[in-house]
Amino acid sequence: MAQPTTRKVRRPGSGKTMAIPSDLNSLKAAMQKPVEDDTEEEEVVVGTLRETPFTAEQLDEVYNKFVEEREKRGLQHELLILKEPYTLKDKHVIIPIANEALEPTFERFRADLLQFLRDGLANDNVTISSEIRQIEKGRMLYTDREKFEHLKSKYPALRDLQEKLGLDPEF
Repeated sequence: MAQPTTRKVRRPGSGKTMAIPSDLNSLKAAMQKPVEDDTEEEEVVVGTLRETPFTAEQLDEVYNKFVEEREKRGLQHELLILKEPYTLKDKHVIIPIANEALEPTFERFRADLLQFLRDGLANDNVTISSEIRQIEKGRMLYTDREKFEHLKSKYPALRDLQEKLGLDPEF
C-alpha cells in the first residue's frame, strides 16, 4: 500500500478585510506600514496514490467503456481517434493520431480519458499521450487506363479476360 503524501500548506489566518485607500497619501501610508504575516503553516495529507496493478485486458475493458460513452453522446470527431488501436508501454498509453489536425480534438478529451482510465483501473500512475502517425498515401488513379492497369495487377485473371474479349479500357 502506498504511503500518504504530505506537504506543508500556507493558509490565510482569520480572513480579515483590508480597507482600500481612496487617495494617493493614504496609499503611500498603507505601503509604508509593515506587512503582518497572517498565514499559518500546517501539514495537510493530500491523499494516497492508487497503484493497483492491471492487465492489458482490464485496460481494454475500461478503454472500451470510455469509447461507448462517447458513442452514446454522438461525439464522432473523437471516435475517429479512439477507434484506432493504442499501444501500452508499462503504465503509459499511447494513442495514435492520423494527422496534426486531430491533435486539438485529442487534447479536448485527453483529461477526461486519463481520469476515466485512472478511476477504472484504480491506478494514478497511468499516463497517456498522443503520437502522430503518417498514413502512406498511394498514387491516385485518374484515367480509365490507370484504373484498369491497377485492377489487372491486382487480379491477373482480368488480363486473360482482356486478351480473350479484346477489351479496350479507354473505349
